[in-house]
Amino acid sequence: MLLDGTGGEKLLCEETEDGVLRLCRVFGSVDTLVLPETLAGGRQIRTIGAYCFAEKGRLPQSLADEAMEAGLGDGTSAPEGILRPLNGNYLREITLPDTVTCLETYAFYNCRKLERLTVGAALTEINSDAFMNCRALHTLVIRAAAGDVTGLPFLLNQLTAELSVEFAKADTKVRLLYPEYTESYEEIGPAHIFSLHVEGEGYRARKQFVGGRLDASGYDTVFEKACNEEQFLTLMKMALYRLEYPYALSEDARSRYENYIAAHEVAVLEQLVQAQDEETLRMLCGQPLISDEAIQAAVVRAVAEGWTRGVAGIIRWRNSHAC
Repeated sequence: MLLDGTGGEKLLCEETEDGVLRLCRVFGSVDTLVLPETLAGGRQIRTIGAYCFAEKGRLPQSLADEAMEAGLGDGTSAPEGILRPLNGNYLREITLPDTVTCLETYAFYNCRKLERLTVGAALTEINSDAFMNCRALHTLVIRAAAGDVTGLPFLLNQLTAELSVEFAKADTKVRLLYPEYTESYEEIGPAHIFSLHVEGEGYRARKQFVGGRLDASGYDTVFEKACNEEQFLTLMKMALYRLEYPYALSEDARSRYENYIAAHEVAVLEQLVQAQDEETLRMLCGQPLISDEAIQAAVVRAVAEGWTRGVAGIIRWRNSHAC
């Protein structure tokens, strides 16, 4: 069946025996898609179907015929001038409703431009290769508190690139950085036994969950070893996220993160100036762990970047702390 979305999109769905929907294809003209919590007749989307957002959709014949009858093409391409199938060639951001609990195989196959995905806590069934070739996906938002049971462990199992994860519920926010990691297998001897090799602390960071809940202390233990293996920018973001959003942060862990930032203070502030990250700069400029010399270097860098607002902000944020 074809149903209307909230932004003029057309949603091609199958209705299951229990009255919920499996989304098979979306037609529209946007690069940011927000799927509604409830559709016509009170129906709700429970499943994102196989190849739903892939460039080459694979629709059951009955749904392909329905799309053709509605003037939407065959579900893969559409005649010029009408709604097109939304896929990885266009979509940069997708927000799924809280009702979605399952992603079928290859649901986001080849979504190479997808940068940000927002999901609910109930999404716990992620079938194999749901995110194959989603190389630009670096931000994942979970509409839940950091202490809630979520499907994040299952999502992280399929996302091996560096990933910023945000827990966002009401007015609370927690942000974590999961470094990239790689896996490879090596054959040992003529017995055809294979040994798994993992490179990168991102693998261990992704295992810090207990019963579907984030184990913040376990995540923090990863940082010490990561300091010997990961690049500066990755370590900087891991430390800053934990200091800025200190959910269940012990004093020992806080000290480790602060010591890292203090040891690299000039480079950290210069990176933040380059990114024009006012929120994090405001937080750091008011910290005694940042020296006056580093503040001066940040001002010089902001001047060189032509960021007048940043120059004034850095000075004001530092002076406010001094007062």
